Amino acid sequence: MKYIRYIAPLIIGLITTFCVWMYVQRGKFEYNAEGTFFSPQDGVVYSEQAKDIYGIFALLGLVLTGVIIYRIIKNIQTTTNGTHKNR
Repeated sequence: MKYIRYIAPLIIGLITTFCVWMYVQRGKFEYNAEGTFFSPQDGVVYSEQAKDIYGIFALLGLVLTGVIIYRIIKNIQTTTNGTHKNR
């Protein structure tokens, strides 16, 4: 259970990195007036709205990862100072 505190931000950080990467990749597409992009290599139509969703997920992931890491650092500091209470 102790290691879950370290694994959770790692997993969330990786997912956040993926969302940031997808946001940047989707932002480079040349969308038409309807807000779509057709990829002839993949035969897939991409929607411009999905780019915004990846951006929101990336922002939420960054905030969540930051909060978890802050709590871990604060917990380590209180433990090393000797003021940690048994929970």
